[in-house]
Amino acid sequence: MTWLLWRQHRAQLAVAAVLLAVFALPVWITGSHLTDTVNSCRAHNGCSLGGLFQHYNAMNIIVDITVLVPLMVGLFWGATFIGRELETGTAALIWTQSVPRRTWIRNKLFTLFGLAVLAGGAVSGLVTWWSRAHNAVVESRFAGLQFDIQGVVPIAYTIFAAAVGLAAGVLWRRTLPAMATTVAAFIGVRLLVELVARQHYVTPVVKVEAFGPPPSIEFGSLTISQDALLHGQVITGPIEMHGGCASSATRDQMSACMQSLGYRFRTTYQPASRYWTFQWIETGIFVGLAAILVAVAVIVLRRRDA
Repeated sequence: MTWLLWRQHRAQLAVAAVLLAVFALPVWITGSHLTDTVNSCRAHNGCSLGGLFQHYNAMNIIVDITVLVPLMVGLFWGATFIGRELETGTAALIWTQSVPRRTWIRNKLFTLFGLAVLAGGAVSGLVTWWSRAHNAVVESRFAGLQFDIQGVVPIAYTIFAAAVGLAAGVLWRRTLPAMATTVAAFIGVRLLVELVARQHYVTPVVKVEAFGPPPSIEFGSLTISQDALLHGQVITGPIEMHGGCASSATRDQMSACMQSLGYRFRTTYQPASRYWTFQWIETGIFVGLAAILVAVAVIVLRRRDA
């Protein structure tokens, strides 16, 4: 069975290994240079770190594109691993030989998800390592795309994508419809979780301060909303500047005047310290969804072909 799996999927493995090597080389070269440059700048305080990454625009784009890796695994591995064999009839031929159906399914699943974990982990590890300097200088790892391509969640996305492709292949028994279903389902669930669910994993922190510039929050935090308040109510339209406040000599005096009239500024956010908590929560969500899809695929496969 091991020899058969190798013969069937060696081309996919070879392509994946080559792509990973091609990606790893520039990551290692540019990542090492970025880290050295940032450390040197901080030691001598002699350069602008904000403009440093403008020289790595191409690499930034390449790193961002890795967000598509889980979907590619779902399309070219998940949707074809069993779906193609059902479409061509080779699965039925194998079952008539000396390989029991249960053993065939088990080995297929172990191979598919083992490769998915390796692929997702390798790419995520490289991206997370490369992004160390970027995270320390430019922006929060909570930011949408940064959260999606670093840490442990890319591995969970890859497992989920493989499970979506697997289930679609078993249900459709044809490769192209399975691929289309994989794209729609994976993107739909990912967007739903990212745009709707993620910011509510843990009750956000609410900070209300005097009216004026937005209050400072921990670097790397996820800002959910910033609102101006009047007597505790959110102001939806333009803020009216009262005559007495408008004539204030300084910004601080104007802020104090507006505060005396009942104006406040509210920031709702998730602290940066919750980053790994959010990573593990989202990982659990997608691994759980993957487990459900695998169970459905196995049940359908065994009952339909019993």
